[in-house]
Amino acid sequence: MEMPASISLESRLSDTISPSYKRLRLAILETDPELVTVCGTFADLFKRLFANSTTEAEEQTEKVILDIATFNVVNGSYPEPDDFDGILVTGSRATAFDNDPWILKLVEYIMHVHDSSSARLVGICFGHQVIARAFGGVVEENSAGWEVSVTKLRLDEEGQGAKLFPEAGPEGELRLQQMHRDHVAVPPPGMHVFATSERSPVQGLYKEGKVLTLQGHPEFNEEVARSSVELRIVSGSLSEAEGNDALARVSIQNHGADVGKAVVRFLVGVV
Repeated sequence: MEMPASISLESRLSDTISPSYKRLRLAILETDPELVTVCGTFADLFKRLFANSTTEAEEQTEKVILDIATFNVVNGSYPEPDDFDGILVTGSRATAFDNDPWILKLVEYIMHVHDSSSARLVGICFGHQVIARAFGGVVEENSAGWEVSVTKLRLDEEGQGAKLFPEAGPEGELRLQQMHRDHVAVPPPGMHVFATSERSPVQGLYKEGKVLTLQGHPEFNEEVARSSVELRIVSGSLSEAEGNDALARVSIQNHGADVGKAVVRFLVGVV
């Protein structure tokens, strides 16, 4: 299989990498490659998130460098799991509980990665939902409606403290940009739910050494989030009142960059 060019988030080092550096290989599975936000594709947003996050992990004083390759899974392009340390499934306008052929293939692939490789799975929004589906969770349209803009999440003991998100607030709160109507209504067996919100009971899933997912969008900055809200107001998906409420919260400081750091810690094996 011909591999796409790898993209390093730091300047290319020589072929002989200093032993103080650890290179991690991350595959981004693009589940909506034709969607271009005001700041680029979903893959572009994740590359910026990881570049702007402090990508240092406490592993024998090693500094982490991420090499990223992208794959258009809608068109059937997939990485060999053993070629990567981590595989991230992006957000999408698609519905995770639909039975489109490419979604069914993605569900199959997720199960294969989990059962047959050491690659760690990361899912964001649609990625969170489709990973939950793959392992027996229930994904459906949320009867409570859309959840958009900066939203407070409540973390349990495993989610806060030194385990996953030490950067969370003193009361175990994590704030993230949200943009979804569907949600995970019932978590899959064997997955730990570490975060909830008022509208969504399953905001984050964790399985040690295997899976880390979040319903929110750590990769969204204010510009992307604002544009997404405005598009949904224009389309009628959000009422004027809902849209105004979302726009009032879109600039609230959130933990997106901290989640970027947490993903790196997870890929390295620190958590």
